[in-house]
Amino acid sequence: MKKIILTILFSIIFMLKANADVTPQYLSSVVHFGIGVAQIDKNIKIYERPDVNSKMQAQIIWDEKGDLFCKNTKMKCEAKDIFLGFAPSNNAAILSVEDENNEWINVCYNQRHRLFGWVKKSEYTKYLSWGEFLISYGKKYGMYLFRDVPKEYKRLYSAPDNESACVDSFFLATHIEPWLMRGNWILVKVENYDDKQKTGWLRFRGDDGRFFGFVNLK
Repeated sequence: MKKIILTILFSIIFMLKANADVTPQYLSSVVHFGIGVAQIDKNIKIYERPDVNSKMQAQIIWDEKGDLFCKNTKMKCEAKDIFLGFAPSNNAAILSVEDENNEWINVCYNQRHRLFGWVKKSEYTKYLSWGEFLISYGKKYGMYLFRDVPKEYKRLYSAPDNESACVDSFFLATHIEPWLMRGNWILVKVENYDDKQKTGWLRFRGDDGRFFGFVNLK
């Protein structure tokens, strides 16, 4: 009996550790999906229009410790409202993007209140489509699924299509490595909590744009 109890406790501790390993340092609820993400500098100015002479709506300053300072705005300077993903220790801060052109990016700089403005592109502030972001950052840091994702979205298929054959499924992924993106699907290699590796097409986004997972930025 004692052996059984110890086994159960070990399993619980292992699963909690696995969850901790794949949880990003910070991620807000994904409210605005947009067309992609903006990787931003540590001192970003947000304008009303794509013109440096237009009204500055906000200036957001952050550092590697995660300290934030917001100027020219009455909004609360809270990471959970501002960023789509925020891992300052890895120099990673991203905003969701509504639109972009050769020189400017239209960002959502407040997820809670859906506030939008324009930031100028630079070496440190650039636009990435969802495909570019998920594959490039996903290969580097891995991906994870949100904890409330139904089990039907933990299935792997032979092709990026619900009508294709389901080749495998998983319970708790400790690491997901993306290889290729097709629409709302990503070809992935999944490491399950039992150390078994599984490969197939994963549905990571719904038809309404809702994400079932995200890049592990930490």
